[in-house]
Amino acid sequence: MKIAIDQRGPQNAYEDRKAYRNLLQAFAYPGKMMSVRGGHLAHAAILMTLADTTTPVWIDEGFAEIKANATKAQLPSASRVNCVFALCSGERFNGFDGFPVGTLVDPHLSTTMLIEVVSLTGGEPWRLAGPGVGPNGASLAPIGLPKMFPAAWAQNNALYPLGVDVIFTAGELCACLPRSVRLEIADVCAG
Repeated sequence: MKIAIDQRGPQNAYEDRKAYRNLLQAFAYPGKMMSVRGGHLAHAAILMTLADTTTPVWIDEGFAEIKANATKAQLPSASRVNCVFALCSGERFNGFDGFPVGTLVDPHLSTTMLIEVVSLTGGEPWRLAGPGVGPNGASLAPIGLPKMFPAAWAQNNALYPLGVDVIFTAGELCACLPRSVRLEIADVCAG
């Protein structure tokens, strides 16, 4: 059996590990904005870091270039019902229906959805609560999602420990929303 050797060199291996650590930190602190890999779009860096030739990926039609690159990289194309990762535009997001949510025996067999938004700040603020958020909570205010997202998230969150995990991306930045985190519309009138 021939084993392919990574010809990119030790610097890229270091960058891969750093990107993975950054992504783990973003999941550990829901709502915290982070760069996954400097100089790369976050959604591309995440797929480059986590997906390989055995990882089924669903990519919506709005990402023709990414879809072509995924084909060149030999990432298996998947449908919504059998993907490990999904990439979609926030404007095209139409809910979590049809994506794997795991099972009670194997809750990790769910989809991680990357949703590209216009910005991670400036939208209607949401208060996050749950594991990793901390006693004072955290907030996230993405721009570029349909109004139905909070309701779709509430249904997804109600499935916990099952459900889809979300990574919002905007340019080089990402912010994670694990399925265990509750989402509330912030009361902007409260003083």
